[in-house]
Amino acid sequence: MKKIILLALLSVGLFANTQPYKKEIVLDEIIKPTLVQVELDNEIYKNTAYDYRDIRLKSQRGVEGYFIKSLSKDHIVNNKTLTATSYDREKAKLTYKFKKPFEIEKIKLNIEDRNFESTVDVYADGKLLLKNQKVFDYSNETGNQNFVLKIPKVKVKKITVVYHLDQTTSFYKKYQNLREMSKYLTIKSVTFSNFNKAKNVFNKTEIKLERSSVDENKKETCYVFKTNDVPFSKIVVNFKEENFKRSGQLYVSADAEKWQSFKSFSLLSSTLNQQSHKNILVNARTKYLKLVLYNADNKPLNIENIELFTTPTYLYFIANPNEAYTLYFGDKNLTNPSYELKSLVSANDLAMKATFSKLEALDVTKVVDEVSFFEEYKEYVFMVAILLALIVLGYVAFGLLGRFGNTEH
Repeated sequence: MKKIILLALLSVGLFANTQPYKKEIVLDEIIKPTLVQVELDNEIYKNTAYDYRDIRLKSQRGVEGYFIKSLSKDHIVNNKTLTATSYDREKAKLTYKFKKPFEIEKIKLNIEDRNFESTVDVYADGKLLLKNQKVFDYSNETGNQNFVLKIPKVKVKKITVVYHLDQTTSFYKKYQNLREMSKYLTIKSVTFSNFNKAKNVFNKTEIKLERSSVDENKKETCYVFKTNDVPFSKIVVNFKEENFKRSGQLYVSADAEKWQSFKSFSLLSSTLNQQSHKNILVNARTKYLKLVLYNADNKPLNIENIELFTTPTYLYFIANPNEAYTLYFGDKNLTNPSYELKSLVSANDLAMKATFSKLEALDVTKVVDEVSFFEEYKEYVFMVAILLALIVLGYVAFGLLGRFGNTEH
């Protein structure tokens, strides 16, 4: 009976493996659970459903939670690293002066010491900003470290950092039979940062013309492109001609046979008055694109290529130390999973960047056939499973009754 149940469970495990593709995730070594960000690439776009419902993330421990988000802007970090302008050793006070006012949101203390904890105060142009902020290094204990101080955004000419000598503790004695280190910290420099500037970030894919045709009666030209399901938010059309003004219509299709009207547009290029508008702003993901330009009585235009600008889309998940992660995808019959991770962290949180390995195709022909069989006869499979469970329960109950009867005699 146990063997039958085990075989049934193994069969269910086989049915779940229907993904035709996988990519390993390559990430740096970590020492604690870390939020990881991996950018989806064109191979994933080409082989996934439009809403990414087929994506599954797995580790040695099983299926892992994740979420997917597009980010149109990338913050540019402005850093200034300074050494102390003055240092009052007795008061453990370090002063840092800027040549001109600098806006600060984050302070990172570049401390040489290890295995300690302390608290610091931060002053901006003489005004107290932070008080008793803890800094620490537990290299020998947990591997954790925090030398970063987040402050309200402020523009300053001078920053003063004071660490409390009476709250600076060394852990050398705990781990080594050495003399306790000095209660003074060695702060070699301080890095001041802000995140004021942001720029739109796009990935560009050049698509060559698949075919074109001219309809003399309708006075229009049709241009077809194969985009391989790359999502895009902007199209730039590159013409051989320089002076023109045409309106048109954008169509999308999954098979280049049935077309759906998507958006009207207008394009302009003039070397006479230095005007140019060759962009079509549209959010879409499709396998084929068709541009129809209305020529009126003008000559048809020649399109060299189009450029698709894609807003980067990222996979986010929590990685654990000494764990390998693999992304499986391609089975578009799956439904969207629901994980709680998206409500626990934000795509704006600091994440470690990782990359995908090359695409690996998996042989799932046999597994897909088994899934089809299971789908067709799943009602009978469930009935058999219930019947087996009832037989097991009856067997156990009969055994208990027999034992109870023997004890009475």
